[in-house]
Amino acid sequence: MISVVIPAYNSQDTIAKCLNSLKNQSFQGDYEIILVDSSIDKTPEIVSRDFSEITFIHLDKKTDPGTARNMGIEQAKGDIIAFIDSDCTADCNWLKNIESAHKQGYNILGGAVEIANEQDDLIGWAGYFAEFREFLPELPTHEVTHIPTCNISYKKNVFYKYGMFNGDYYPQEDLVLNHALRQKGERILFNPEIKVFHRHRSSLKNFFIHQEKIGFITARVLKVLELEGSFIARNRALGWLLVPLLPLVKFFRTLFVFLKYKPKSLFARPMAVFIFALGLIFWAWGMIKGIYSN
Repeated sequence: MISVVIPAYNSQDTIAKCLNSLKNQSFQGDYEIILVDSSIDKTPEIVSRDFSEITFIHLDKKTDPGTARNMGIEQAKGDIIAFIDSDCTADCNWLKNIESAHKQGYNILGGAVEIANEQDDLIGWAGYFAEFREFLPELPTHEVTHIPTCNISYKKNVFYKYGMFNGDYYPQEDLVLNHALRQKGERILFNPEIKVFHRHRSSLKNFFIHQEKIGFITARVLKVLELEGSFIARNRALGWLLVPLLPLVKFFRTLFVFLKYKPKSLFARPMAVFIFALGLIFWAWGMIKGIYSN
């Protein structure tokens, strides 16, 4: 059995599409859907009215996704726990491909993230460029160091053996957990046939705010994990000197990957590339703030 766990907060515009995509899977085995929600919008009303068959946990106060996922794990009956976000829809073969891939002996695996925004949504595309260059559907199957929780699955015993998500590191609590699991000897498989479609922020203000938050948490994570760039986050003097250069590094790395695997997405949207570049300034500012935070 597979348990699908979804954290949600104010997801009234996307939750129906997400849940419908999960109800219409080609997978023939048993699976359950667990939604852990802390919304103050119409999400609870939509779910209670149209999706009464799922397990619905509604919380009275806003809860970070990591903590919400932990609650879902505790309720899960399946041997495999698959995670998707409330602003994503799953490919119709998502669960079928997850089950098949787990038979290869991996305890942790996930797949590709495609953009769900409209083709002319330049801010949405900027968000896609900023966050998912390592998870394009055109990439080959291979072992990786990390896959985001919008499209990853674990054998349930992994959590009881090693622990769960730490919500203090949102929005990179998944990176922290996956790093710890790899340190324990677990391997992570990326399979592009396991695919979801992610809807990105379409507001320029929200895009910039999110990029700054990612930068801030990235600095905090680099202080505690041995990852590329950790020495910068741990040295305040180096932070001021080198962080302004990091947007250039990230920008050109991203361009290289998209030019190799998805070039039309760049050439068709030069303004989205420009917005992505602006977002990197906010990301760098967030990193500076994170380096100087306690």
